Parts: sequence; C-alpha cells; structure tokens
Amino acid sequence: MDNSIKTIIRPATFQRATLSGIAKKSLATYHKLTIVCPPKAQTTQLHMTYHYDSGVVHKNYDWADGIAVIEKLLSGYFKQAIVENSDGHYHILANKKGHLRIVK
Repeated sequence: MDNSIKTIIRPATFQRATLSGIAKKSLATYHKLTIVCPPKAQTTQLHMTYHYDSGVVHKNYDWADGIAVIEKLLSGYFKQAIVENSDGHYHILANKKGHLRIVK
C-alpha cells in the first residue's frame, strides 16, 4: 500500500475523514465509516464510527492501528475517502486492484 495515506493522515493536521462507496455490494456489512480524533487524545487515537443500516458502532484505535485499518479498508472494502486536514481537503480514490489516487 502506498505511504501517501500516512502523509495525509498525520496527527498534527488531521481533522476528520469519511470512507464510503462499497467496492463489492455482496460483501457489505456497513455502508460508511467516519473517523475523528477524540479531543483529549489528539495525537494518540482515532475514533471510528461504523454506520450500519440498523445503527452505529464506535471503536477507538491507537494511531498506527487506525492507519492500518484505513489502508486495509481502502484496499478492498471502500472505493473512496474524503479527508479533511488543516492544510486542505483530499479525495482518495481506490481502484479494483487497490491502487490509490489522491486528489487535493
């Protein structure tokens, strides 16, 4: 996986992200994932909210594990991500082979 995810989602600048666009509808369990940093854990945790048809599930990950989850989901489950940083907005598109294209 491309290291550019780590350069966009950095503790000092990250604000929020949304992953959406399920790649394979037959494997779908949840349809959207929103990610924020909890206010008191700005540099150590990512708070992820998994959106299901019948509700939501909240999970906290330490920074490295959270980045690994995002990379895994973009390599096969979701087709796109919108990332908001203090230095701009990024649109990350994943193709069927898991290659990423980043548009600022």
